[in-house]
Amino acid sequence: MDAHNAVRQGPPVRLIAANAVLLGALAVLTIVGLQTPAGAQPGAGGAGGAAQRGRGDYTMVSGRYQGGTANMVYLLDSANQELLALEWNRNRNEFTPLGLRSFVDDGRRLAPPR
Repeated sequence: MDAHNAVRQGPPVRLIAANAVLLGALAVLTIVGLQTPAGAQPGAGGAGGAAQRGRGDYTMVSGRYQGGTANMVYLLDSANQELLALEWNRNRNEFTPLGLRSFVDDGRRLAPPR
């Protein structure tokens, strides 16, 4: 047995060290990631537009709109009380947003405070 083969029979120290470093980095990133809220997006309400948007509860319905021939997708977010209308653009093979309605804002306009 020569000296070269004797060195290779020991545990792969560099590989174990690299795995330990990667495991430590993963642990740090996981801990830091848990401290930031997931799914919260800045909204358009509040002072200076700094309100946080809550996590949505979505329902999707397909259909057509009056006067149009393209296919539509309506996304209803019941948690945030919003409706998003998307039109399918066949030429570009993508959705085009047509409108966003907030049921909360509509309710405020239709029933002003007493």
